[in-house]
Parts: sequence; C-alpha cells; structure tokens
Amino acid sequence: MTDAEITKADIETSDDDFLSGQIKCLQPRNGFRAGVDTVMLAAACPAKEGERVLELGCGPGVAALCLTSRTGAHVLGIEIEDEALDLARRNAERNELADAVKFVRADVTAKGSELEALGLEPESCDHAIANPPFLTEGEATPPPGDVRARAFSGPADLLAAWVKCATRMVKPGGTLTFVHRADKLADLLAALEGRAGGTKIFPLWPAPRSTGKAATRVLVQATKGSRAPLEILPGLELHGRGGLIADKAWDILRKGREINISG
Repeated sequence: MTDAEITKADIETSDDDFLSGQIKCLQPRNGFRAGVDTVMLAAACPAKEGERVLELGCGPGVAALCLTSRTGAHVLGIEIEDEALDLARRNAERNELADAVKFVRADVTAKGSELEALGLEPESCDHAIANPPFLTEGEATPPPGDVRARAFSGPADLLAAWVKCATRMVKPGGTLTFVHRADKLADLLAALEGRAGGTKIFPLWPAPRSTGKAATRVLVQATKGSRAPLEILPGLELHGRGGLIADKAWDILRKGREINISG
C-alpha cells in the first residue's frame, strides 16, 4: 500500500518516525500529534508478551504500536475521532502489526452497556494506558480546530470519566498508566482515589534537576485493588546541560527501552 493510498485526500498528514524508524506513522498535521509524551507513556506500561492492553484515546496509534513492538503485547485502542481512527488502522497495517493491535471507535465517557455492545468487556485487559486531555474547558485558549480542541481540554468531569473507564476495563491487580501535566497531578490523583492504589509518580524533568527547572509532565501508574501507599520516584531527566537529549531518555525515545516504574 502506498502513502497516496494510505492518506485520505481531505486529511493533510505528516509521515513521522518513532523509535529510530522502527515505527513509521502518518499523523494529522492539524489534529492530535504524538510526540515525547506518547513514547514515554508506551515505555512506562509494564505489559508482557501476550498480555492485553487498552489504550484510551489512541489518536493515530503511535503509543499502541510502540508498546506492541517493544513487548509483544496485544493492544486495543479506542478513539472517538474518525480521522484519527482511520490513520491508526492504516498505521498498524503499514507497520505490519495489524494482527497484534486493533482500533475501534468508542467514546471513553460512554456507559458500560454501550462499551460492552462494542465488545469491550469489563476486566478484560491486563493494563490500560492513556494520555487524556490535560485541561478543563475555559482554562486556556484551545488550539484551532474542533479535533485539536477536544484533545486539549474537556468538561470538568472528563478526567474522572477516563479513569473510570480504564479501571472498569482492567483486571484486579492490573495497572493504569497515565501521562499528564504536573500542575494537574492533583486532579488525576483525586480521580484515582477509591479506584486504584499503590500509585507511583514519575516526574519527567525537562532539564537536569540541579538546574531547578520544574517537571512539566508526570507519568502516573496505579494498580487496581492495591492499598499500597503513594510513592514519588526520582523520575527521568529528558535533557542534559547542553540541551541535548539525555542518555537514558535517548534509549527510551530512540531504542525503545522500558521505563521501569512498577519495580
């Protein structure tokens, strides 16, 4: 299948490499675009070969494909935007991973009965991952375009709905892994309260911690049914003093190495 056949005429896309070209994905130029957050999310999921992972809001499928290529896990991605869903399915085909990664149209906020009608049975996954909208509507000016705006922000109860869906789909003892804004960490912890425990917070530092720059992103991982206490881990420095990608971050972003949060 050629890129001309893959890309719909009415969707302007870019063709981007991930994991040093191990994964090649078409992405919408004006919709949600995967980047460092996406690859870090995939690297943080502790899935093993043959396990089943749910990705909420999969976009063009980058996290799912990176995760499958590293672990051999089976990933089910759900997405509400038709254009992103089409690209995700096509990206799975062009990376020859369509047997291991499936994408379906579904609304994360839908009722349980509606999700079951799509074959999304409760407690059918070993793990769940998500990069949810970071902000509540009205907190900041959204980017232009309906699709980008929905990926950017949502109603006040949207994050709780994402956590509820992820928790419902994961087996007891399974993990929920999110990438989120550090300044919105309290909202995510509140949404997890009573649903999952043993929460581990893994900051992503934009520069060496000695520079005093605050982390702008966090990886948060919790275990369904756990009552273990919360832990704050050292995290990962993304760049060194010269502004270049730090060695450990390079191994994750380019070589597909795992981030071991669960220990």
